[in-house]
Amino acid sequence: MTAVTTTGLRLRVEECSARLAAAGFEEPRSEAEALVSAAAGGLPRHLLYATESDLTDDQHARLETFIQRRLAGEPLQYITGEAAFRLLTLRVDRRALIPRPETEGLVEVALRLVPTHGPATVLDAGTGSGAIAISLAMECPAWTILAADASPAALELARENAERYDVSGVEWIEADLSNFSVWRFLPPLDLLISNPPYVSEDEWGDLPVEISEHEPRSALLAGPEGLDLILPILDGASMRVKPGGIVVMEIGEKQGERVAEAAREAGFTDIRIAPDLAGRPRYLIATQPLRGD
Repeated sequence: MTAVTTTGLRLRVEECSARLAAAGFEEPRSEAEALVSAAAGGLPRHLLYATESDLTDDQHARLETFIQRRLAGEPLQYITGEAAFRLLTLRVDRRALIPRPETEGLVEVALRLVPTHGPATVLDAGTGSGAIAISLAMECPAWTILAADASPAALELARENAERYDVSGVEWIEADLSNFSVWRFLPPLDLLISNPPYVSEDEWGDLPVEISEHEPRSALLAGPEGLDLILPILDGASMRVKPGGIVVMEIGEKQGERVAEAAREAGFTDIRIAPDLAGRPRYLIATQPLRGD
């Protein structure tokens, strides 16, 4: 029997996968495919197995650099420059947090609570890469979307992602939403949606190295209890969310009771904490009471 020799890009994937597996990565082949694809100039993954062509010398050197970065703990998404989010493939880098499945769940919660076909004014508070705002703008074209962030660099990245999908209807706002005076300049809102920083100082040391040493600290860390932005957002939302309007916020899994209490103190009703796909308490849902309630 003649032995089958693996060549070309398939061989690069297998070599890379073996190195990642030896280093203990949980999904070595999937990550290897992503790295080889990126090194090959964004070649679609299915073509890695459909051709006998190989990397050029420059591409091979790029792949080796990518592998070394990954072995050193840098997030895969920062190496490839892309992250999937719902229907999108977003550009990502150290200017903003990498979008995560929990935040996709946050969008799902909002879409179940607010009618998607009629008009609505929505604020994405702490937009980062623009993942939430761009998703809502594309999936709910009747909505008016505002997206705010205190980081000019993050807003620059968000605008780049909006341009990638030809989304022009989002109003990008540079604003520190912990400053209560900022809220008076915002319009009345049907929905406030937010994935704010919520990691506490005690939790910081327990984060994986690929998060704590690579992703922007300001997008994660939020004071002793992880509430330094959550509480001001709730206070501001109490002033700008319309009667009957909704607040949907991603929170830490140990923060539900305290955040629900803060929402009550801010005047919201129908408060509940919904689970993420892993069953962890992850999303605050609260309603601005109707006048007279």
